[in-house]
Amino acid sequence: MAEEKQPVELTRQNLYKQVWETPMTRLAQSYGITGNGLAKICDRLKVPYPPRGYWAKKAAGKQVITFRLPDADSDTPQQVTIKPTPRPTPPPQLSPEIQRQVAAARDALAEVSIPQRLLRPHPIVAGWLADHERRKIEARNERDPWRKKWMDPGSFSENDRRRHRILDALFKSIERQGGHAKQDDRQAIFVELLGQPIEFQLREKLKQVRRPLNHDEKQLQSKGDKGWRQELQPTGMFIFSIKTYIPGICREWLETKDKTMEDIFPDIVATLIAAGPVLVEIKRQRDEEAQRARAAEQRRYEKEQRQKREKNRWREFNAIARQWRDTALAREFVAALKLISADPEQQIGDRSVSKWLAWADEKIESYDPVAQGVEVIFGSVSQVTEWTQRD
Repeated sequence: MAEEKQPVELTRQNLYKQVWETPMTRLAQSYGITGNGLAKICDRLKVPYPPRGYWAKKAAGKQVITFRLPDADSDTPQQVTIKPTPRPTPPPQLSPEIQRQVAAARDALAEVSIPQRLLRPHPIVAGWLADHERRKIEARNERDPWRKKWMDPGSFSENDRRRHRILDALFKSIERQGGHAKQDDRQAIFVELLGQPIEFQLREKLKQVRRPLNHDEKQLQSKGDKGWRQELQPTGMFIFSIKTYIPGICREWLETKDKTMEDIFPDIVATLIAAGPVLVEIKRQRDEEAQRARAAEQRRYEKEQRQKREKNRWREFNAIARQWRDTALAREFVAALKLISADPEQQIGDRSVSKWLAWADEKIESYDPVAQGVEVIFGSVSQVTEWTQRD
């Protein structure tokens, strides 16, 4: 297993040096990103890199030009952290029990088939038929010829009826295996297996053909226009697609003349049945990954809060130390004043010199943290939290 690459911090100057020493693609691979991603980083930092063909010319001994690193603007980053592109999530490893269930479902569906006639249609299919009949009745009762034509859904084509039979057989097969067939408000159909919704689509394949212009189109044709129109036409062949992303399984079946939908129908149903346990396993792994991510984020947050608390406590301790230093300086200053005081009773302002010196001694004593004792000092530090001071 390849070693997991870690984020790398680079200065603008270092990045410039590296892109002119190593080809972009190889350098990008060493950081776990694409060459295009590295080029975007260079553009963001305004770091020039070799143009296409630079390394081939250099290897051939031809003269090449190296662009100098321009001065950075005020908004140009001076460094960047290159983070490797996360690896794609591998397909889930199914447990032996789930593998056994999938194998049993495939064996049970080996003989499943699509009936030639639609008998006792599934409620979803019956709903489509009832809605179609309702619209036809409304169209017949409409007197306005234009609205009648617009409202009339027409008759079902042979492919419409075949589509109904295929989906009817699919819904019933899924429900015999414990699943549920459903249709949402957008008319999208899906099956639910083990609580996991799987959306799918059965549609007719279209092909592009060139059609000669009709009379009206020829009248509007300009000189130089093509004498044909390209358009999509139905082929009569169906495509079955699983719209829900499920890694590790087939997600599309194309009907051909040699292999009809009736031939591949058992494999489609078995794959849908197998997709249920796969989605359950994916959900379990994602839930575990999300839980690990939340736990890692909580640990990161708690570490950050501890660091903030310790930083604020150190600030408080240093503030107390500075207060002690100030009181020590003030004590020396008062001692010097006592030496030069000639007349203690000399009146200065509202009190005598002796009273001023006593006032200074009292203030020094009250502000000196050492005089308050170790318990008071560290008690003050211990009350500091991560929220006491903000950076």
